[in-house]
Amino acid sequence: MAEQVFDVLIVGAGPGGSNAAAVCLSRGLSVAQIEAKEFPRVKPCAGGLTPKSIAALQYGIEACRQNQSGRLSFGLWKSTGHDFQHPVPILQFVHRPQFDDWLVRRNLECSGFRFFPGEPALSIEYRHCFELETPQRTLRGRQLIGADGGYSITNRIFEISRPRGRATAIEVEVPRDGATRTVGDPRFDFGVADQGYGWVFPKRDYWSVGVYTLSEKPKGLRKALRRYLEDLGFEAAGDFQIRGHRYPVGGYTIQAPECPLYLVGDAGGFAEAVTGEGIYHALESGRLAGLSAAEFVEGKGSTDWFYRRLRRRVLWDSFLSWKFAQTFYRHPAGWLRVFGNPLAWRTVLEGYAEGANLAECVFWSGLYFLKSWRKGVRRE
Repeated sequence: MAEQVFDVLIVGAGPGGSNAAAVCLSRGLSVAQIEAKEFPRVKPCAGGLTPKSIAALQYGIEACRQNQSGRLSFGLWKSTGHDFQHPVPILQFVHRPQFDDWLVRRNLECSGFRFFPGEPALSIEYRHCFELETPQRTLRGRQLIGADGGYSITNRIFEISRPRGRATAIEVEVPRDGATRTVGDPRFDFGVADQGYGWVFPKRDYWSVGVYTLSEKPKGLRKALRRYLEDLGFEAAGDFQIRGHRYPVGGYTIQAPECPLYLVGDAGGFAEAVTGEGIYHALESGRLAGLSAAEFVEGKGSTDWFYRRLRRRVLWDSFLSWKFAQTFYRHPAGWLRVFGNPLAWRTVLEGYAEGANLAECVFWSGLYFLKSWRKGVRRE
């Protein structure tokens, strides 16, 4: 019997890869997806989804949503702060291991889908067809989607994106039972770490508490996180298991390959540099990859279509956030005072509530300001 050649091979089973698979499967394509880790896997991540992330996601998240909030605290740690209230949720929260596993299980309901966990990619070659080697098997596919994270073998082999730097994030999960403090609203506290911030995301059974930094040589992050926990009143919650990861940012320069290959999420360093948000960029680039792969099979498009769409929807946002981050983290106190201006905070909150990215917030600033005022978005 002839060996199957899949329409699409996907390397990586994070949100970007699984969202791409969902789009491909909805268009009738056959898909094989590999993942280096066994599922469900441990995945450090704050797990906050903005409305633009929800819009890019192919499935509703009601089954795995941990919490949601229209309130937000944002400011300089132990100094100026701003509390905001929006009538609709501006953040929804998931537990990343559960979320990633749920996306794969949804895709497994489709007959054209094969999933191979615990099989890292050892090599990838293209000779009119992609050949992907894992320790257990050889897979062949007409197209390839590289969604294999910050240390992407896909990007190393094909040299598509050149990120400008690396961000670092560490986090702990603080159980609600036994904690001496209740933090009700999501919060971002800039200045907890050099060139970064601390966050608290309230979820169903625990708080996600972490520290993010854009520093190339981060030092003292664990101490900074423990000080942050103590200052928040979480010191009685016991010993915490600190998890972390580094990932590329500033990957807005692309050399489009000649073969039908699509780079997704952290594999290209597409995350937003100021806050480190990467889920939107993964989901949206995954959605565009799945759409472009389907059109390629249907004879309606080319690989270039994906990278043109990517520039409009993802790369422009990555570019602006990287450039702004270089200025913001040199003078965070000054920029946070600017953010206290109604023209700034009304524009950003309303834009994000309507699913806009950073570039769209800037372009449509006047419109979002007026909408925010009419809806009664308020600062408390």
